[in-house]
Amino acid sequence: MAFIEYSETGDTPLQKLLGHNVEILKNWDRLLESFYKYSSFDSALQEEVRRTIAYQIGCAQCMSHGCPTSNISDIKTKAAVDFAKKMAQTQLSISKQDVDRLKEYFSDQEIAELCAFIAFGTGYARFGASLNVDANILDKQIGSKLLDE
Repeated sequence: MAFIEYSETGDTPLQKLLGHNVEILKNWDRLLESFYKYSSFDSALQEEVRRTIAYQIGCAQCMSHGCPTSNISDIKTKAAVDFAKKMAQTQLSISKQDVDRLKEYFSDQEIAELCAFIAFGTGYARFGASLNVDANILDKQIGSKLLDE
């Protein structure tokens, strides 16, 4: 159970927590949509990075959408995932060498986008984990509505 009450606004448990401020929720969702709609990366790379962040941070809702692939064959995706693991951990500093490793596979524009995507995903997952988001809240709500009928 989340540490605060869910709002009535939003479709997912995370959105219902953010929904306590509708403007923040709208803009948060707009930025999230932008990362997917205008990305330089293919959806497989983005999803591996997202899953990696979810498991690094421990957000229940984020983890409920799938666990990271254990054996990544695409070297660009592997480089992005390795960087995301380090970036998601606040106690680990990012070094010039870490970024130089990314430069073997990504342009400066792509590195900036990747870092922004990881930072946003880390913030989203940390938000959910900090408030103990319940990944199954929607299932529980649907179940209780069925019982009421």
